[in-house]
Amino acid sequence: MIEPVVNSLRFRLESWAAWAPDLTTPQAWLDWAAAGVRSADGPEPAVAKMPAMLRRRAQRLGRMALEVLYAEDADAQSPIVFASRYGEIGQSTQLLHELAASGTVSPQAFSMSVHNAIAGLYTIARKESANVMALAAGTQTAFAGLFEAAMQLADGAPRVRLVICDEPLPAEYQCYGEPSTPTFAYLLTLVPGDEFDISWSAPAQSDADPMALLRFMLTAQNRLPLSTSGWCLARRPA
Repeated sequence: MIEPVVNSLRFRLESWAAWAPDLTTPQAWLDWAAAGVRSADGPEPAVAKMPAMLRRRAQRLGRMALEVLYAEDADAQSPIVFASRYGEIGQSTQLLHELAASGTVSPQAFSMSVHNAIAGLYTIARKESANVMALAAGTQTAFAGLFEAAMQLADGAPRVRLVICDEPLPAEYQCYGEPSTPTFAYLLTLVPGDEFDISWSAPAQSDADPMALLRFMLTAQNRLPLSTSGWCLARRPA
């Protein structure tokens, strides 16, 4: 196997925000990171900072992602990396049912089902001109999002906002999902620094899921194998 040319990517975590129906405060997420306890679903986030005319276009996943984006008043020029394995799969499934039943779908509903719609809605509401990268990479989605954000920092971006979010598959698709997907959205704001290091190592037995990545960021773990392709995330000595 030929090792990648890039030896390592370094960055610092400037801030973070997370939201799930059962974990709605920073302290609740820190407690989860320490104990790993989740409870039943609750209500959708309010996204109170977004104008109502735009907010009502978003479904639950979108509202969660918007809630964490609005959690900090970041530089409007900071790039956004939006990573979600399934995106608005619930809305897409509903549209497929409507298409099968009537042969037509709502153009507005379709526009909100595409993979970059949530981040796009945020930039419209904030009147931002920031670059947005939307991606999905199967079980390597968390790794791909983090790697893309770190690469943008290496390419000169002073700050990158990484949003990772997903929710359980609709009943029609649950037999194809591996592993099962919880309901969550979180934001990691990355800046240049030496706090963390992504480097090539021995291939992991499995890809790191998004919740493993967030737990690593919120605790004192030293090392997280990221992918079966051989990349690893490490916390550097202070």
